[in-house]
Amino acid sequence: MARRSATPRSTGFMDDFRRFLLRGLAALLPALLTIAILVWAYRFVDANMGTYITRAMLALCLAASDSPPGGLLSAEDALRYGEPIDQWDESGRRLTVEAVVLQRYAAAQAQTRDADLREDQRSAARARVAEMEPRHNRTMWRIFFSKYKLHLLGFVIAVIFVYFLGYFLASFIGRSAWRSAESLITRVPLIKQVYVNIKQVTDFLFSERRVEFSGVVAAQYPRRGLWSIGLATGPPLRAIQRVSENDLVTVFIPSSPTPVTGYVITVPREDVIELEMTIDEALRFTISGGVLKPGTVLAESEGAD
Repeated sequence: MARRSATPRSTGFMDDFRRFLLRGLAALLPALLTIAILVWAYRFVDANMGTYITRAMLALCLAASDSPPGGLLSAEDALRYGEPIDQWDESGRRLTVEAVVLQRYAAAQAQTRDADLREDQRSAARARVAEMEPRHNRTMWRIFFSKYKLHLLGFVIAVIFVYFLGYFLASFIGRSAWRSAESLITRVPLIKQVYVNIKQVTDFLFSERRVEFSGVVAAQYPRRGLWSIGLATGPPLRAIQRVSENDLVTVFIPSSPTPVTGYVITVPREDVIELEMTIDEALRFTISGGVLKPGTVLAESEGAD
């Protein structure tokens, strides 16, 4: 069949703009999505584990010492590393919660040394200082943690904890203990329904036992005459094989453009065609909607034309 010669089509500014915009998005999106996933993973671990580890570190520091070592904090650090509020000082700088706490504590301390005050007033000031001191010390340590980015240490400890937890669960004792804990969790009403479903997803994503495909095949699905690319996963269920006279094979038909979802079918082995494609080539073919073909198949098609 003769091909019609393609006549050049004039394109306007909007056509060029749309084409180049899509091309730029196609180039940037993989990197941007990768960064977004990494940022989400960091925030998830930090919010659910790192924050609590940082709080524990802060509590240990408070128990060991009333305030950070002298000389490590300046008067401006409370304004730089504190939590901003809708108040400003005489210089127009925005105040922070920490700066207000330190100012009130300093004012109370100054009253204890004010010779113009009566003794009972200085005693009341000393009582206020004693009352404000725990909060003052916590505030100083929070500024110290923020200035020297010690919350990142909490994240690092969380990652190390997860690593050693995985190392422990890889042992026989760890696996046995985890199975016992899971058996208790799955007995709790309402929780067991949620936990089991989430566990299936996480096991699929993070399990070391990957699904092994025996090859790429073409099967007639969803009806005869329509061919779909599939991945042969192995023999069928015994119950299905017993009622069939044919040799059956199980095939996973990935969906496009998301091949992690799809359909599992069981068909006679004689009805499938083995294709000279790798698993990666088949997945790229599915994701692209048939646009990205393997080099050998594309070369044969061009030669036939």
